[in-house]
Amino acid sequence: MGALLRLLPRASLPLTAALTALALLDAALAPALMLSVGVLAGRLPGAGAGLGTAAGHGVLTAFAVLCGVYLAGLLVEPAIEATAGRLGRRVAAYTARLVMHGSLRPAGVAALDDPAVADRLTLAQGQGTGMLPVARAVTALPALFSARAAGATSAALLIGFHWWAPLPLIAAWTVSGAWRDREVRRAVDVQAGSTTELRRAEYLRAVALDGGAAKEIRVFGMSPWLVDRFTRAWLAGVGRVGGNRRRAAVRDLVAGVSLVAAHAAVLVPLAVQSAHGEVGVARTTVYLQAVLGTAALGWLGDLQWTLARASAAVPPALEVAALPERDTVVSGPLPAAGLPASGIRFEKTAFGYPGSRRPVLDGLDLWLPAGGSLALVGANGAGKTTLVKLLARLHDPTAGRVTVDGTDLRDLDVTAWRHQLAVVFQDFVRYELPARDNVGFGAVRAPRDDEALARCARLAGLDPAVAGLPHGWDTPLSRRFTDGTDLSGGQWQRLALARALYAVEHGARVLVLDEPTAHLDVRAEAELYERFLDLTRGLTTVLISHRFATVRLADRICYVEGGRVVEQGGHDELIAQDGRYARAFALQSAAYAGGTHA
Repeated sequence: MGALLRLLPRASLPLTAALTALALLDAALAPALMLSVGVLAGRLPGAGAGLGTAAGHGVLTAFAVLCGVYLAGLLVEPAIEATAGRLGRRVAAYTARLVMHGSLRPAGVAALDDPAVADRLTLAQGQGTGMLPVARAVTALPALFSARAAGATSAALLIGFHWWAPLPLIAAWTVSGAWRDREVRRAVDVQAGSTTELRRAEYLRAVALDGGAAKEIRVFGMSPWLVDRFTRAWLAGVGRVGGNRRRAAVRDLVAGVSLVAAHAAVLVPLAVQSAHGEVGVARTTVYLQAVLGTAALGWLGDLQWTLARASAAVPPALEVAALPERDTVVSGPLPAAGLPASGIRFEKTAFGYPGSRRPVLDGLDLWLPAGGSLALVGANGAGKTTLVKLLARLHDPTAGRVTVDGTDLRDLDVTAWRHQLAVVFQDFVRYELPARDNVGFGAVRAPRDDEALARCARLAGLDPAVAGLPHGWDTPLSRRFTDGTDLSGGQWQRLALARALYAVEHGARVLVLDEPTAHLDVRAEAELYERFLDLTRGLTTVLISHRFATVRLADRICYVEGGRVVEQGGHDELIAQDGRYARAFALQSAAYAGGTHA
């Protein structure tokens, strides 16, 4: 809860101050109401003398004060709810910005590839762990504060009966409350420690509800399997919370006995002294209310459950916000405009992903001349896509270096360097946003340029798809939105290519195509790449593809195996060498000739 309290003034200092003032006022009304009831009870015996008497006026005055305090509480409560609601929304938005900032600001992606960070992200978003929105914690805070303040003032009022009277009640309620609070926090912590299982359960639930997966789920009869695996993963995550119920039952019994004894220690003397007239009606009424009011020092049930579950997302959100401090990709001081002029070189480059003992790249040497086209081929897992990630500085090499015109890539301003790149990854993102944004993200900082959008769509063969959209470029590319629609796999790939062309239109000088056209047939892919190479002549271009009809169009071909370039040259040259490339080309040609590939 401490992290949440520190977050409140950062989200909105004025609302935090207003909520604090209202909570203090609400806390003051509780003892005022107790005293008002006591005063009225003490004056009621004299009410029979009539309204015109001093006793009658005293009753009316006490009743008016009681009503005033009560009505003030009725006014303060909605004010607290409204203020807490506004502050809760501010805190939720602020926390969301913290998480987005923490996950987006790092220049590299190494931290985001860490499973522990993925767990933190899940917790920070309150997903899959039975958590509540952080705004609920803010609305619970003033209620908790008012309750605790009322309990404390109730205990203070009991000092007027006997100095020792509040002590047994404070001890019994706080100890029993602490036991229950510890159980709740243990349950929340155990759930947080079970994030991997709960994240898997959340994924399975999302798959079951995803419209895109609906066809395969039904065709393959996956529904029972999904429900069963979701149930197992969920129970594995939350099943640890049960703990030792026998020990908890013993604690509850001890707490109950302690509370009975504490109340008896105060109520029995109060009853005896009241019966002997030693304590008057007014004081007896106040003390009875105070005894009942000390219960607010104990466990407050749903209120504390809500606060614990809703505030649990704040500490991991702050951890995610600190991710930029762990970023291993540090921007350099040198400008990158106009690069490369001569070329890009990988020098004895090695790289391995965190948690893996096997290096993906192992002493790779490669030269990419500026303005030329290079094709990378090789088996899956050979390191081709990893090479692209190093080129884009999503990761840095663990050994060796990558240079641009002789300058280490790490010495260049990373943002400026990425402005020189237009990359289409194999697993490119299908943004559920308007088509205009999907293409425009290629140069997100550039002003709106409808002519460039249309030109890039035409060059990528996307214009027929755009023409068929209900609202043209402004159509959301998702059926989950009103008037939205979806594209076919091939259309999405052409859109990704148009996005890269849009980046080229706005100054990118290095074009990387990492198998983005797998949904196209061989002839369509070859024609598209041929047109691309012609349109982007003069750019430094890298092609990655398993289809040799495509890669043979490049100026030079490199065969990557075991994290190294083992063969390179032109298509005819590599065929003449009769090595790995030639054998792979022969196998693929035979497969196509036999009609086993589309």
